[in-house]
Amino acid sequence: MIKQCLLATLAGLSAFAAQAAQYPWYEVEIFVFERQAVSDEHWPSTPLTLKTDNAIDLITPQVANDITGVSMALGDCGNRNWNNVSSQDFGVNATLDTTLTTSQKTPNQQPCHGLTSANKLLLPKQLPVQVVPANQHSAAVPSAVLLGANNANFKNYIAKLNRQGGIQPLLHMTWQQEMKPRSNAQPLHLFAGKDYAEQFQANGMPVSVEAKSNRYGFDELKQDGNQTAPVWQFDGLLTIYLNHYLFVETRFNLRALEQKTLEGDATSDTTPSIIPFLGVAPMEQNRRIRSTEIHYFDHPRMGMLLQVRKMQQPSGVAVEAEEQADDSADTPPESTAPESTTPNGVH
Repeated sequence: MIKQCLLATLAGLSAFAAQAAQYPWYEVEIFVFERQAVSDEHWPSTPLTLKTDNAIDLITPQVANDITGVSMALGDCGNRNWNNVSSQDFGVNATLDTTLTTSQKTPNQQPCHGLTSANKLLLPKQLPVQVVPANQHSAAVPSAVLLGANNANFKNYIAKLNRQGGIQPLLHMTWQQEMKPRSNAQPLHLFAGKDYAEQFQANGMPVSVEAKSNRYGFDELKQDGNQTAPVWQFDGLLTIYLNHYLFVETRFNLRALEQKTLEGDATSDTTPSIIPFLGVAPMEQNRRIRSTEIHYFDHPRMGMLLQVRKMQQPSGVAVEAEEQADDSADTPPESTAPESTTPNGVH
């Protein structure tokens, strides 16, 4: 009887191990910046909708002042050993506990989107450009591990961009993540820059102006009690997935101060008025990429450098699905991404 139970236990562990071996790990580095040059492009007044319920948040644990509250929020991941990282500097050779993969697939587990209560934490009004682990306990969540500055390779490229002028750095970070197929991929929630929540609502209207839809064409801002959700200068979702080849999807909103003319009420003699407005420029792209190459995502108002690097797999993880070699064009014909993969002057 004991032997049968032992065999059943071993079979179950083997099944978990096989499940954990499906997805390889890659290292990712990004640098996001705003272009300060004047553009004639026009965008909708409504920002792209960001569904963050299942998104991974590696930023809030590093910048929130109440790190205890962050740790409590991360308890929803269903694994108390989520931060089991053996490397002190969170480097490429960090050994990740395989339970990070297996526990994540438990049917009853809540999605580890890292912080549904983030808007109740004390966040700075201006975020640092470079996001690095505040401590070992805040660095890792299931499927992703934030790395320190010593793992970043973009220093020379960023210096060249800065010398060209006309850019404002927004976000620079490096992490390792489990690369899943599109159907299972989790986006990363990225945000940076200034929090405009004290001056503007999420729809761009000033907080002093009641944005009623029947007059100005905007939905009313929904408040959660006295808590005001951040309105970040840069806010978006980055999804990287592996379906034979590596793919990158961006869904970014970049906000900037503008002016807006409000027409007078049709039922009165009120004249049009000009008010400050927080405009938004969306960046929505889908591109196939190659690992190890540095890719440039271009936009009239912003840009992003991205590199996905192959890495040593965590201890005990056998990779069954890897990126396929490909000599064809970097961008598939159906993609709307720009043709260039590196910015001018950055090689």
